[in-house]
Amino acid sequence: MIKKYLTPILLIIISLLSVSLFLYKMNVSPPALNADEATNAYDAYSIMKTGRDQYGTFLPLRFKSFGDYKLPLLTYLAIPFIKIFGLTETGIRMVNFPFVLLFPLIVFLLSQELLNNKKVSLLAAFFAGFAPGLQLLGRQGSESFMTAFFLTLSFYLFLRFLKKQTAKNFLFFDLCFLISLFGYHSSRLWAGFYFLLILFFVIKKRLSKLYLLGFILVVFLFGITDIIYKPTRVSNLLFFNNIGFSLKINELRGEDGNRFVYNKLTIGVKDLSSNYLKYFSPQFLIISGDGNPRFGYPGISPITIIEYIFIFIGLYYLFKNNEKWRYLILAMLLFAPVSGSLSWAGESINRTVFIFIPIFIISAYGFINLLNKKSLYLYLILVTLYLILSFYSWDFYLNHYPQRAIVLREWQAGYKELADYIRVNYNNYDKFYITKKNGQPYIFLLFYLQYPPEKYQQIAKFSPPDEYGFGQVDSFDKFIFSMNSDIKTKKTVLIGYPDDFSETEKIGTKKIKVGTEEIFYIKESAITTL
Repeated sequence: MIKKYLTPILLIIISLLSVSLFLYKMNVSPPALNADEATNAYDAYSIMKTGRDQYGTFLPLRFKSFGDYKLPLLTYLAIPFIKIFGLTETGIRMVNFPFVLLFPLIVFLLSQELLNNKKVSLLAAFFAGFAPGLQLLGRQGSESFMTAFFLTLSFYLFLRFLKKQTAKNFLFFDLCFLISLFGYHSSRLWAGFYFLLILFFVIKKRLSKLYLLGFILVVFLFGITDIIYKPTRVSNLLFFNNIGFSLKINELRGEDGNRFVYNKLTIGVKDLSSNYLKYFSPQFLIISGDGNPRFGYPGISPITIIEYIFIFIGLYYLFKNNEKWRYLILAMLLFAPVSGSLSWAGESINRTVFIFIPIFIISAYGFINLLNKKSLYLYLILVTLYLILSFYSWDFYLNHYPQRAIVLREWQAGYKELADYIRVNYNNYDKFYITKKNGQPYIFLLFYLQYPPEKYQQIAKFSPPDEYGFGQVDSFDKFIFSMNSDIKTKKTVLIGYPDDFSETEKIGTKKIKVGTEEIFYIKESAITTL
């Protein structure tokens, strides 16, 4: 009887432990809300209150946000959590709660369909529940995390459909993938992957052409929204559209480089190959992960060296044992970094988070096959080493990471404290001049001041997107996002970073600190009373 229920009991324990880790110090690490979380939360709040986004658009399928036209899945899913927890950090971060809870289960189900081995599937689920590379995204209001969840679920549903080819099973798969398309931009490339996969089975006469047409129809329906909204963010991230790429080629040619050798095609292939291979390196997967401190940091290993070593062992056994889906698993692994490698922004866990799913499955397969019938002591040594390495990553993330100065800056810390200052002093001053050097200050004021969306919708104005796909709000209400002010004017406040002021100007200023780090300096004009 116990053996019959052992697997579901273990899955429940893994999921509950994963959720407990998710909830622990949720609003301590990460140390602040970032601008993307704030704008998704405020749009959800605005939809909840008025049925319109912050710009007054009725139930949009793209959220204008910072001019980058964000995909809508996270924002709409956040509405019930904002309703329950309010317009708070907890409200927007709890949107990933159900996905953190169910992710180990979905990885287990996918692994079972691929390998039909409960030990492997349970171990893969365990890796998914505790690997920092995946779970750190779940702890923030990240659309890439939930998109990885729906991609994993779509692969499971696709395999179920292949096993039993009914219209209902195909509809489940198609609908799940359509949801992922509205989650995060990287899912567009997976549409191409699925197209080739379905085409392969059509050519092999294992699938009807009607299913391929049905899939194309779903992608086409999503594509219509791109035509309507014309988002520029994706194209701006492509490395060959970056001005630095063109300057690099021109520099090489200016140094007597041959045009045949140094051109967009040759240098593009070279850079793309280099970017792609970095995603399989120990530097990325074991040591520091994402180069952006919001998604990675030296001391936080996306996976442990144990999992990394067993990737190679697992691949060996997959082909040695002639596993039915070995080529599909390998294709999933090799395709996952393509989205990140096409970007000029460096290695990105955010864009390639799905890479961890095949890694967990392959590593678990290698672990179980290599240690099958081996000494119990070897099991204990490897498990102990894994737990120790995982502990150090999580301890650094939870207790040390949120105190680092560069982390506080990248997470745009200090706006919550600034909003508290403004709330207290709002009636004392006519204008608040605020630097916009580090991101989008307007959205933090909307969020933390819980500014009425019906009021903001009447005055919202945004500049055209820049070369990175972002625009700016120059002002609203009493807030002007510029440092060009005359502080001598009565009833005016100038708010900037420490390097915005000279040493003389800093005299007599107020400071906003997060921990021991000085974030904002506040210079107030004198207030005269009659």
